[in-house]
Amino acid sequence: MRLPGLFLVLALVSMVLTSCGDGPVTEPSDATTCVELTRAGRVVAEQVLDSLAGRTLASLEADDPDHPFAAVDRLMRTSEFEDRARQLGCGRGELEVAACLAYQGLAQQAEGDLALEYLAPYFTACG
Repeated sequence: MRLPGLFLVLALVSMVLTSCGDGPVTEPSDATTCVELTRAGRVVAEQVLDSLAGRTLASLEADDPDHPFAAVDRLMRTSEFEDRARQLGCGRGELEVAACLAYQGLAQQAEGDLALEYLAPYFTACG
């Protein structure tokens, strides 16, 4: 086989293997690495930002005075992420570094003070 033909075959095989691969991880239970877990966390962060877009604390309190962040807590599923991190052996530092990369650009999606406040811990962790 000629060299250009070999490159073509390798490129086609690579393309087929890439297209047949699983999609991005969006659920903590599907993560097989700490990096995948942080990518699933980004999906959740985007959902939270969407739910907080243009909202104020007063409007959240009007919806549920006793638990204004109940909807956000349900979206975040913190215990699922913590459990999966433990199962994968992810350390806090490792997750913070991976999250700094995975969460890049989220600030541009934040609409309103609550959304920015939600993101503040990520910005602090990333320096």
